Amino acid sequence: MTKKQTEYICSNCGYVSPVWFGKCPSCNLWDVAVSYERERKKSTKTIKVNKETLNSISLESKPRFLTGLNEFDRSIGGGIVPGSVTLLSGEPGIGKSTIMLQICEMVAKNGKVLYFTGEESAKQIKLRAERLNLKNQNNIDIVSSFDIEPTIESIETEDYILIVFDSLQTIKKGSLPGIPGSIIQVREAANDIVNKAKTTGIPIFIVTHVTKMGNIAGPKAVEHLVDCVLFFESGKKGYRILRTLKNRFGPSDEISVYEMSSSGLIQIEDISSIFVDEYSSAPGNVISVVNEGSRSFFVEIQSLVSKPIYGTPRKLTSGVSLDRVLLTSAVLTKRLGVPLDSMDVYVNVAGGLQIKDTATDLAIALSLLSSFSDKSIPVNFVSFGEIALDGTLRSVYGSEKRLDRINRSNKTGLYPDKKNGMHDVKDLFGFLRRIGNGS
Repeated sequence: MTKKQTEYICSNCGYVSPVWFGKCPSCNLWDVAVSYERERKKSTKTIKVNKETLNSISLESKPRFLTGLNEFDRSIGGGIVPGSVTLLSGEPGIGKSTIMLQICEMVAKNGKVLYFTGEESAKQIKLRAERLNLKNQNNIDIVSSFDIEPTIESIETEDYILIVFDSLQTIKKGSLPGIPGSIIQVREAANDIVNKAKTTGIPIFIVTHVTKMGNIAGPKAVEHLVDCVLFFESGKKGYRILRTLKNRFGPSDEISVYEMSSSGLIQIEDISSIFVDEYSSAPGNVISVVNEGSRSFFVEIQSLVSKPIYGTPRKLTSGVSLDRVLLTSAVLTKRLGVPLDSMDVYVNVAGGLQIKDTATDLAIALSLLSSFSDKSIPVNFVSFGEIALDGTLRSVYGSEKRLDRINRSNKTGLYPDKKNGMHDVKDLFGFLRRIGNGS
């Protein structure tokens, strides 16, 4: 027996309610309720639940398999897990479809791959494959369609080892109302894709768009459904940075860097110096070392402290949190008497990187003092450490890894250390004096 039930879904966040709502209780937006009739099957049969103890569950399964892109394999935890669902998002033109087609070509050496596209025609995919000079094209099946249902139903009859859906906002289920990209279509299509991956054991990649605010498009429920969430962002000189935001099978803070070229994305295995290759010893410029996943690499912190042009001082940042800069400025003002609260302060991370590591506190403080006193920091100096509100310098996670990166680059480290006396922000003035004297 089939019964229809009307539900109301928030078109912004995916909140579901059995009754209509004017204001969404989840995201607090008005007039976002969309009605949706769901068919529910009512059965009088007793449903048996298959139960098993945790100890009896076998871990024997297919091992991870590699894509051929070493950096990509490392960023997802060491290869693709069978039956996993990975969400890849990023800005338009960033290279999502390019890297997916490159991965399909490498994986196709070992079996058949399905590439489902709702954005492009089969001929357009062929043109991209020729431009990328892909060799293994025989084992790549292309489906160019908007309706996902026939493809989902036919997957079990084919022996695929990888499936790509490009993109989630351009496909739909023909049996459901709404246009492609609507809240109902996105949620139900994502559910079908995830269920198919779990029942067949075939790993699936889903490409999705971003909103105007830079967030992953579609309801948040899509991110919760998948096993891995990857995000592409652009850097300087055509570099592309792939961040792992979520990973059920590995670390969720890994990054990998690629360079966009005429023949596709080229992986950059050594990123230790690409973000500081144009560093110059000038007031306000300081090198720091940050940890992202299993990697430690250098970044350049740039600061500019100047007298305010208008009445209210401005505080602007790019690449680092404004809150961290405000906290660091407040500590320097209180503990050292530096009037940063009445000055314009601009802080930037060179290369377009977004850094959340609190170990850059010391580099930001040193950069602000360097710009304020108009004294340059030598090229071979690298600083890292967290600054407390009482002005003390505190150690950070992964200090040994950072020091190893500094030593291998023949640089001198400036970091919290009771042995060398660097344990308070007041010691920074002494350091700047020694720099001014050439010691």
